[in-house]
Amino acid sequence: MQKNTIGRLLSKRGIAVALLCGIIGIIMLGTGSCQSDKEEESAGGIESLDPAQYAREVEERVEELCNRVDGVSSSFAVVSLEGGYRAIYATDTQSGTSSIKKQTVTLGSGSAEKALLLGYENPRIAGIGIVCSGGDDPVRRKNVISVISSAFDIPSNKIFVTGS
Repeated sequence: MQKNTIGRLLSKRGIAVALLCGIIGIIMLGTGSCQSDKEEESAGGIESLDPAQYAREVEERVEELCNRVDGVSSSFAVVSLEGGYRAIYATDTQSGTSSIKKQTVTLGSGSAEKALLLGYENPRIAGIGIVCSGGDDPVRRKNVISVISSAFDIPSNKIFVTGS
């Protein structure tokens, strides 16, 4: 009779342990899925990048830089952008005897395959307009254009400076 009672306890305990393991497994899968979603949300994507915000930040930097030029003050800048942010993906380059072959690096397989994202390139600056006191003076205007051209790596013909 003892063997029969022990067998019943073990079979009931075995079912309970299996059921408990199953519940824990489901909870872990659900928690892991939530963490993965949160990581993706916090990392953001190209959709979360705002070109208008980038333009405002560049405008502020231009204004600060202009105000540091001798004889220039009260600067106001407007930046126009060309396009938006551009995603940069990892590539694998293979050179043969007659050609060079570039291929995007991917991670995963099947439907989970994704390109390896390295980062984002800022939008290109199409032009900058600056209104400032001292901007009417040709020497100051030249200095402002030179410093902005150098700082933002844009050609001087894309920068216009005038006095206020």
